[in-house]
Amino acid sequence: MGADDKVTYDNEEDYEEGPDDEDAEDEEGLDEHVDLFEAIDNNDIMRLQAALDLGQDAEETSANGLTPLLYAVHQGKEDMAAALLAANADPNATSRNGDTALHWAAYKGLYETAELLIQNAANLEAVGELGNRPLHLAAAADQTQLVGLLLAKGAQTLYKNAYGNSPYKVAVGAQAASWIKRLQEGGEAERLVLAEELKQTREEERLQVERQEEERREKEAEQEEKAMAARRRREEEDAEEDRRDAEEAARLKAEEEERRRVEEERLRAEEEARIQAEEEAKRAAAEARRKKREEAKKKKK
Repeated sequence: MGADDKVTYDNEEDYEEGPDDEDAEDEEGLDEHVDLFEAIDNNDIMRLQAALDLGQDAEETSANGLTPLLYAVHQGKEDMAAALLAANADPNATSRNGDTALHWAAYKGLYETAELLIQNAANLEAVGELGNRPLHLAAAADQTQLVGLLLAKGAQTLYKNAYGNSPYKVAVGAQAASWIKRLQEGGEAERLVLAEELKQTREEERLQVERQEEERREKEAEQEEKAMAARRRREEEDAEEDRRDAEEAARLKAEEEERRRVEEERLRAEEEARIQAEEEAKRAAAEARRKKREEAKKKKK
């Protein structure tokens, strides 16, 4: 944008500091005041929700005059913002320069938060820093989906900011500029047409996301099935290898047992043969002695 097309939305000093010192929480539990800003910084949704459930004021302000809702949206913490809105946080609370949570949601492209803010009666035409309305910021930040949402919900297109620029003048994206121009030329009837188109587009996107998610799940299931099949194959291969190893071990054991049996039989046969030889030798020796005695008797006669 040229100098005459400025929106100038870079003043974030109010968002750099946490709450006052007097808001410090007791870290021992929730019996004492909880620092909601610190819970937001720490992404501690459970502590934030617990404090809100116990009735802690969702409108307390920081040293810079911010409410927790403004701070959460500025930090892009959409779940925190949703919890605060559910606790009846004021969607139209402003920072010192006049910006609302919807200004920041529009600027940052936080579609779900912006939609939730609008559902909770956020002012579509709140005038913030430099006279910018949320539509100015969404258009200047090239947040096309936010431009569509704001237009569909009734945002006006002809208001000018402090530089004298309308949302169409500061729009960066061609699609956003086209939508704004359509409403400028076609009025409320064209808004209804655009709202229906955007609704259908969102539904198609939702269905596309669901299809992609289903495809992702199917792919993961297929990959898991392949992994399970691979594991089963490995288990079967391991089992087959174990079976072969067991068979080989059994064969070797049988061979060893047979070798021992044969060796034992050989040793037993040798022992039996030795004993038999000894007995035969004894008998032969006894027979020889008998004959010798008989011969001795014959000679005496």
